[in-house]
Amino acid sequence: VEEDVKLMKSLFRSQTKDKYKTKADVLRSIWAELPKYLGKPVPPVDEELLADMEQIPAVQEGEFRHNWGIADKLYKSEAIDAFGMKYLLGVFDTPEEAQKAFTEWNTEYEKARADMKSEMQQWSKQENARLEADTSGADRIKKILEEARR
Repeated sequence: VEEDVKLMKSLFRSQTKDKYKTKADVLRSIWAELPKYLGKPVPPVDEELLADMEQIPAVQEGEFRHNWGIADKLYKSEAIDAFGMKYLLGVFDTPEEAQKAFTEWNTEYEKARADMKSEMQQWSKQENARLEADTSGADRIKKILEEARR
């Protein structure tokens, strides 16, 4: 397993931006190497396919030398809310970044809890006012109690 890890890390570390500009460049280089492994010549690549692939950059933003492929150690930041739900906040290169992500999440979470508490208090006041204004239910109960006493 450790040898596979080293192989994958070396693969990710070998990435270069300047060697291949588009996906067509990557396909051309693979196509050039293919006869060595097949032991026979390969047909030429379709020009329309190459033209389409010339429009696609070889390296997508955020994929080049991604830390998941090259880092020796990564730090995960998780949070668990009051209901037991787990949230993965991210995977980071340093413990400080992981702690910062948690602190930001916790600040936002505490703010949301305070907002929800004030909204519930407001809703409770509205419901109590509505119930006090609507006395028909209380009148029916009083009427039933008076009839029961007779």
